[in-house]
Amino acid sequence: MRLYLNIYGPMIWRGVRQKSAAGRRSWKAACGTSPLRPRPRSPASGERAEAEDGRKVFEPSEREAAPVSERSRRRHREELRALLPEAAGDRSSETGLGGAGPPGQTGPAAPAERDVRVPLPLAIISTTPPREPPDAALHDGLLSQYDGDSHSWQENYFVLLGDFTLQWFESEEALRKGCEPRGSTALSGYLLLSSPSEYAESLSRLCQGLAGGSPFADPPGEFLFFLYHPFRRHFCFCADSVGSRRTWTAALRDGIRYRSTELQRRDSLEAEAFLEAVRFYRQERGRYGAGDLLLGLEPEILGNVLMEDLLPVLRSQVLPSIGGSEGRRQQLWLQFLQEVYTLILSEISSAFEGFQKEKEKLQIELEKKIRPDLDQMLTLKDQIAGKLQAVVRSPAESCCGWGVEPHLERVMEELVRPLGAGVEAVRSLFAQRVDEMIGLVQSSPVAVLQKELLTLARTSWQPQVMQPCYEEADLYRESLRGLEERFGFRGVTSLVLGAQNLMQQLMQNATHTFQQLSQQHLGRASSRPQLTQTLGKVKERVLKKFDYDSSSVRKRFAQEWLLRIFLPFLLKHLESGCKLELPQYESFVFAEFSGIINLENIYEETVLAVLLRAVGKDVALGPFQNPKAELFSSCQFSFPPPRWLEALNLPPAKAEGKMSSFYRRGATGGLRARRARRRLARR
Repeated sequence: MRLYLNIYGPMIWRGVRQKSAAGRRSWKAACGTSPLRPRPRSPASGERAEAEDGRKVFEPSEREAAPVSERSRRRHREELRALLPEAAGDRSSETGLGGAGPPGQTGPAAPAERDVRVPLPLAIISTTPPREPPDAALHDGLLSQYDGDSHSWQENYFVLLGDFTLQWFESEEALRKGCEPRGSTALSGYLLLSSPSEYAESLSRLCQGLAGGSPFADPPGEFLFFLYHPFRRHFCFCADSVGSRRTWTAALRDGIRYRSTELQRRDSLEAEAFLEAVRFYRQERGRYGAGDLLLGLEPEILGNVLMEDLLPVLRSQVLPSIGGSEGRRQQLWLQFLQEVYTLILSEISSAFEGFQKEKEKLQIELEKKIRPDLDQMLTLKDQIAGKLQAVVRSPAESCCGWGVEPHLERVMEELVRPLGAGVEAVRSLFAQRVDEMIGLVQSSPVAVLQKELLTLARTSWQPQVMQPCYEEADLYRESLRGLEERFGFRGVTSLVLGAQNLMQQLMQNATHTFQQLSQQHLGRASSRPQLTQTLGKVKERVLKKFDYDSSSVRKRFAQEWLLRIFLPFLLKHLESGCKLELPQYESFVFAEFSGIINLENIYEETVLAVLLRAVGKDVALGPFQNPKAELFSSCQFSFPPPRWLEALNLPPAKAEGKMSSFYRRGATGGLRARRARRRLARR
């Protein structure tokens, strides 16, 4: 239980660390309550009355908005007619774009091109389709699986569900009859390996001192792939073709990524506080940088941390007592670890569910303590931070100068290169899919356009389609391998999964933006050429927005991972000189604030500020440009350069930048132009 308290104790202080109103907003996000609750709405502001037909209607009062004018109603009707199909039924022809005929005409519309409208239902293009239901089958098929107990290969029918749980049955017929599966496993924390050598290397690291050799013999084919987890059951698969292996590996990688990063993608204050508390828990034991232990849900992360503590003890006490041949000892050792982890995960899961109620009570108690004295807590925190800064800043800057800054540029380049290639692959994939859709629209009925819009919206959830983009992130495993030895960084898998999540989010944003802009403009297209021209303009607009967003998120991604790589390194080297002096500052914390103000948090913020200055300076001088400048530089300016700019005789690149800035800010004939003329006249 002490571990749970350590995990959720600092969560409330996350809201207190901010200044006044910002801290209160964070507190509201953490506790789900607001210091000032709005009063319930008065019945006088709007009440329901019964109409003649018995329905409930809403009658606005004086405080409600004024009624819509008849002119506004007519304008809204015209806009809706341009976007919605006829209510009486779809009169579009099967061979081309259709439209409503004149009043009284029941057949297809006249072939006049100017009268043709494109009926696009809003339900198709307004929202991105959600993921598949948890019980839906994302992918299924036959695979040969190695059974360690019988030392033989068995053929089972595997199903990957919508919640990314892998199940296997005796046969497809058993699945159709509704039989219980032979087994199932969640994919969180697994690592997919595509060669026997990689699997053997992972086993040798886990089974230190055991030379078990190959864990399987005589595979039925050459298309092997493996699911590896240090504390859970391993899976050795063999597909019947290279295409089947490619499809299965893409689907399993997508499931591993989704299940392993589910907590990180929540983007909530509570999830962030949980992850930081686990990191503080490990730092108390001298282990800096959580790495890939923070993959999965809360019980799985706690199980990983506990297994990290137990593994050295088990290796020293249990492993020597296991007898038999080397292969047999390896098999028994893996089975023992799986049983221990299963037992720990079961106990933690049940205790974690019970702790949720206790956590709510702790939040209520801390809320009562924090709200009355928030300003006093912030003032005290600033005072302690000033005292700590005087002691910590100089050693931190020195350590950052010799240990971090010489490597910042090279590490940042290694972070940017695979992500940039993956983002460019996402951009090319989106442009290719839109071009294919425009090509089909030129010679197909409107139903094809509706189907293609749905297919485009599902692109980010199609692992086979997105796999070429995701493979670019796998380059991190080779390019950042030296960071573990130099800086103790063991989070390459988390880095790869985070980059792939970013690529998927960019594709989701691009397809959703394309749908929204299509919704605004396609209803006005009156002919097939105008329709294709409109889609092309929407595509170019979305690509410009994509370039702007991708530049910003790449910069933020690189800065975030530079901090994750180098901050544990700094904290570890400053532990003996600075962290050991923290107890002498405990006397500055009032007794009633001792459970809220954490000295280690303040100390880490001081070190982080030093690292942020170094990283920010390097990022500003690195391969990133201003995303807004990139967005506008992609536009082709057809304006002539002003005479005062020609007279300066600047280099072409600098002159182009000044000209784009000049016209972008609307400075023609304005104050900036007059000042430039005066400077030129004085010269």
